[in-house]
Amino acid sequence: MYEYKLLPVPDLAKKAKGRKTVAERFSFALSDVLNEQAKEGWEFSGQESFSLEEKGGMLGKDKKVKLRTLIFRREVRLDEMPLDQKLEKLRERKAETMVQAPPTPAPVPEPFPEPMPSPQAMGDSVVTNGAEPTRIFSPFDTEPEEPDVPPLGPAEKA
Repeated sequence: MYEYKLLPVPDLAKKAKGRKTVAERFSFALSDVLNEQAKEGWEFSGQESFSLEEKGGMLGKDKKVKLRTLIFRREVRLDEMPLDQKLEKLRERKAETMVQAPPTPAPVPEPFPEPMPSPQAMGDSVVTNGAEPTRIFSPFDTEPEEPDVPPLGPAEKA
C-alpha cells in the first residue's frame, strides 16, 4: 500500500551559481525538491495539472488558475498502518501467496439400505412355522374411551 504526497511545482527559479537561463534555474529548483523528498523516502511518481476557479475579491471576477503538482509516493510499512488497512493488506498478501489445492472429487454416497417393512405389513404377514409375527404396539390406545357422562334428558321444571 502506498501513501501519496502532492507538492506544487516551483514557480520561481532560484538563483544559483552557474545557472544563467530561466530553464537552468527552474531545473535546479525542481531537482532540489526531488532530492529533498527522496531523502525522506518519497519516490517521484509523476506530475499532474489541475484547473481551479479562484474567487476574485468583492469586485473582482472569478478566474481560472492552472495548478501544477508533483506527485510522490512511498510504501507504507505495516506497523504504521491503521488496523483495518493492515488486516486488508495481510489478506491481500495471503491471497497472493496461497497455493490452491486441486479440487477433490466429491465422495460417492453409499446406497441406501432396504427399507423396513411397515407395522401394517407385519401384522398381515403369515408365518409359516406357526409362530406369532412380531407386532409393534403403540402406547396410545387406538380407540378413545368414552368418559362417564350422565345421559341428557328433558330439563326438569323447578
